[in-house]
Amino acid sequence: MKIIISILLFYSSFCFCQATSRRVNLDSLYLCYENFNHISDKEKFEVLYALSQYETDTNKALKFAKKSLKYGKKLKAPLLQADSYLTISEIHREKGETENSLAASLQALKIFENLNNQAGISIANEKIGICYANLEQYKNALKHLKVSIKNFDSSLSKFSKLIIINNLAEIYRKSGSIDSAIVNFRLAISKNKLTNEDHLRLRSYSYGNLGMIFNEIQKLDSAEKNLKYSIRILEPFLDKYSISIYTSELAKIHQKRKEYKQAEKKYILALNLAMQDGLKEQIRDFNQLLSEFYTEQKDYKKALHHQKQFQIYQDSLVNKDNVRKIEQLKAGYEIDKRETQIGILNQENDARQKRIIYLALGLGSVALLASLLFFSRRKVRKANNILAQQKEEISKREQEKAWLLRELNHRVKNNLQMVASLLNLQSNKLSGHPAQEAIIIGKQRVEALSLVHRKLYQEGVDTRINIKDYITELILGLFHAYNANFKPNISINDNISVNIDSAIPLALIVNEIIINCLKYAYEGMENPSLNIEITSLPEKRLALHIWDNGIGFDENAEMKDSLGMKIINSLTRQLDGNVKHYNDDGAHWQLNVLGK
Repeated sequence: MKIIISILLFYSSFCFCQATSRRVNLDSLYLCYENFNHISDKEKFEVLYALSQYETDTNKALKFAKKSLKYGKKLKAPLLQADSYLTISEIHREKGETENSLAASLQALKIFENLNNQAGISIANEKIGICYANLEQYKNALKHLKVSIKNFDSSLSKFSKLIIINNLAEIYRKSGSIDSAIVNFRLAISKNKLTNEDHLRLRSYSYGNLGMIFNEIQKLDSAEKNLKYSIRILEPFLDKYSISIYTSELAKIHQKRKEYKQAEKKYILALNLAMQDGLKEQIRDFNQLLSEFYTEQKDYKKALHHQKQFQIYQDSLVNKDNVRKIEQLKAGYEIDKRETQIGILNQENDARQKRIIYLALGLGSVALLASLLFFSRRKVRKANNILAQQKEEISKREQEKAWLLRELNHRVKNNLQMVASLLNLQSNKLSGHPAQEAIIIGKQRVEALSLVHRKLYQEGVDTRINIKDYITELILGLFHAYNANFKPNISINDNISVNIDSAIPLALIVNEIIINCLKYAYEGMENPSLNIEITSLPEKRLALHIWDNGIGFDENAEMKDSLGMKIINSLTRQLDGNVKHYNDDGAHWQLNVLGK
């Protein structure tokens, strides 16, 4: 156990390094964790802290970070506690929980200030500044980043200092302080002299963002020079995300100069880079830019094509902020409605009490009934207060349940997209390797699963999914992925919906069949076609027909032994259904399944 701990310490850094390598062997870390009872409290802290640094699952990482904080307090070691707080802050920021991230960073800052630890003060203030920037409170963000720079000392790495200066420049840019942004980006460039990968990429971002600023203020020659230099640095690292953005900025420069051929070439290059890496937001944005460009050129056919592509990707992306605001408005409406109902009940109670008073006066028992009325009013008010509290509690729980379910689907969707992105990266590295195709198909299966949870996140707490929207988006996504140059014919009833237990296997079945068609059916064909039809049957069953005009099945091939066919048969049995496939001027698939 001592040897394992020593190995882990060799690979770890516990002094403010939040961007360390992920090469630590998680199996070794978990082996230490399993033997937790046989090591000291200090070693327990070190294992938990290392797990919080290198575990890619943010929920697990957060759990380990909080446990490491517990042992830091048990050891009465303030610096260890501050390290844990910084890690907790970073994980919350990755999860999009900015308020929690800010609270943890403030706890770390308090400890560093008590210890007069200048490096720690600098790191904590940087993280606090980033939190305020994410909350669009740029004044507070600048204040803390300036304090961070002021507290630079020899114990803080040069690379960490460069990151802080770049963050400060970016916040100046977002807040509209263009001159200050330019000064700080240039400062970061002048201090960034090393040639290792991290420094080169950071330098390229400084040049690229500086180029974007110059483009905004119409200094086109300087903008072009900086953007081209940034792209030249990034090309060996295959950073398609940044290269595509900077390429689109070059296209804007050409368009401003009325160099339309060069502008068109750069726009298309940026779009192709984004499509190669599956960058949906950038694909959407670049299609919109191309649509506006072709409209300006009066090439309305191409403009319409890119506008349609923009709409497809726009519809598939969720604006989280708008969804949150809408949910808040809905919650506010429900609360107002309940308050109105309580007010009506109070009015009815008041009217009832008045009738009692009049009756009491009529009977001549004014004093007695007045006394009864007093106690009755107090009882009614108490009951109304209890009722109002109960209704308020029910309203809060309903909101919490809705948000928890939406957040669960959001997290599952994010994790599946992360897996798909990792598979995409791996497939890029295996270019030409036989395993590349298997990894790409695996990525498509993961994206089919991710699409279910994205639909649930978009549509609220309902666990049912509209089949037409879901299957249509799935098929169009596959057509884009395989660069199909024709459109599928999709016929699905608008009112068919299924729950998540049926939606997932049905999507995977369609995924396997469509991929098979796109890969093998149309070799050498001039007018390919693909038809998909889903209709509802009695007893909650669905009929699924998929046929093409391709080369059909090879009767001598052992399709039943292929992985795709095994998946289709297994999922069909899961849906209590049956599947047939045969040749009829192309391949024809026919399924009858249960759609709950």
